[in-house]
Amino acid sequence: MMIRSGAVCVALALAACATGSGPARDLADPAVKPLLTMPTPAYYATQTIAAQVAQNCARYRYDAELKSALNERRNELGRGSLSAIAQRNGIELETDVSQRSFTAKHGVTLLGADLCPAADAEVLQGSLISVMLVPV
Repeated sequence: MMIRSGAVCVALALAACATGSGPARDLADPAVKPLLTMPTPAYYATQTIAAQVAQNCARYRYDAELKSALNERRNELGRGSLSAIAQRNGIELETDVSQRSFTAKHGVTLLGADLCPAADAEVLQGSLISVMLVPV
C-alpha cells in the first residue's frame, strides 16, 4: 500500500512538471517571433482571443508568463502598452474583426461555449492564438 502511495505521488509530481508552472514557450521560440513584430492592434486582438479560448476550454490555460515576457519585450521595441494607448480605437476594431473571424471559422461563440474543439484546431494549425495556449 505504501509503495502504491509513493508511486502515485511520483506520478503526480511528474505530471505537474509536464504541465509546468513557467511559460510553455519563450521568446527564442520561432513560433513566438511573429507576436513580437506584429502590429499592435493585431497583437492585442490575438491576446484577447487566446484568453477567451483558454477561459472556455479546460484542456488549455492561457500562458500569462509568456504574455508578460512578450509585453516587456514589445515595450522595449516601442510596440507595447504605451503605443497601445494611442491605438485604442484600432485595437477595438481589430479585436472585433478578429473575434468575428474566429467565430465564423470555427462556428462557435466566444462567450459561454465549449471552445476546446476550436482550440484544438488552432493548435493543429499552429496559429498565433495557439502560441498562447498551454495544454493542461
